[in-house]
Amino acid sequence: MILGSNLQRALLVVLIALLAAVAAVLLTGKQVHSSVASTTSGSRFDGPTMPPGLHAANFVLTDQFGHRVSLSAYRGQVVVLTFIHSLCHDACPFMVEQIKGALNDLPDAGRNVPAIGVTVAPSEDTPANRRRFLSMHEMDGRLAFVNGPLQHVRALWRAYAIQPGTTPEGHSAFVLLIDKRGIERVGFAADQLTPEGLAHDIGVLEREPA
Repeated sequence: MILGSNLQRALLVVLIALLAAVAAVLLTGKQVHSSVASTTSGSRFDGPTMPPGLHAANFVLTDQFGHRVSLSAYRGQVVVLTFIHSLCHDACPFMVEQIKGALNDLPDAGRNVPAIGVTVAPSEDTPANRRRFLSMHEMDGRLAFVNGPLQHVRALWRAYAIQPGTTPEGHSAFVLLIDKRGIERVGFAADQLTPEGLAHDIGVLEREPA
């Protein structure tokens, strides 16, 4: 009887220890989850924010109509910037459609919000290919698809940490929001991008002073 009683007591101690360990794990998990949720909900933006004070690199390139486009010319406006390939059938059409949806959700269909797509394949993104690509997505007059000398474009890729890739679908796929002061503020990876989230964050930046 004493042996049986001692065995029962030992099993009870083990059971209590196991329950305590499970409770500790659950509590820790809840605390971590709460911390992450607090960090996420504490931001005014839907998209991931960029490091503070990151100045967007200026450029002067040529759009699909042969017009010069300079990022600095849009100072005082929120700018949507992405990097695309006119022959891409994957991320680029998706990102351009998401940008179009975001602009459509904004007042006056986002006509006061400049949208720029920088080539990731200068030799293939001819004016004709760029116009064809944008026409397919009803964005020919709403997004400036810019190209230029290879050395200038390469410098821009480096400045924005863009990997051009060796195939139309192999390049970096991001949409950046640049504020009225020329600071990179939000960076959506393609798999995080939604029209609603992009429109929301544009609206937040538009309400900020120039």
